[in-house]
Amino acid sequence: MKRYLFLVFWTIGIFMPVAWLLRPSPVAYRIFNTLFSPAWMHILMHSLLFAVLGALLMQSLSGTLARRVGLTLALVLVAAILQEGFQLLSRQSVLHPDNLFDISVDMLGGLLGVLAVLTVRIRATERTA
Repeated sequence: MKRYLFLVFWTIGIFMPVAWLLRPSPVAYRIFNTLFSPAWMHILMHSLLFAVLGALLMQSLSGTLARRVGLTLALVLVAAILQEGFQLLSRQSVLHPDNLFDISVDMLGGLLGVLAVLTVRIRATERTA
């Protein structure tokens, strides 16, 4: 279980509506919005969060490479959809194109995490050969 602890905490962190949690503090909420409202920062953070998730899933899952990659990307998609759903609920909003864009950025991040793990493993294999 210890092996999966960081993955569990990372996933819970992804689902937390941080902006919603900071609303009771006007200063913290204003700082959060100032830092994360630019589009580039929003894209960077979504990509980073889901790249780490993809890498953690690749490390945690077992089976053939094709199975691990497919399952990782499927789980990243599920996490992206759930996270957007939680955000919609916390904002009491409806689905719009920005949500679909966020899901695509999340998937790109997950794919980058998968590629990072594969690159590290290939280089490690080359060093030992």
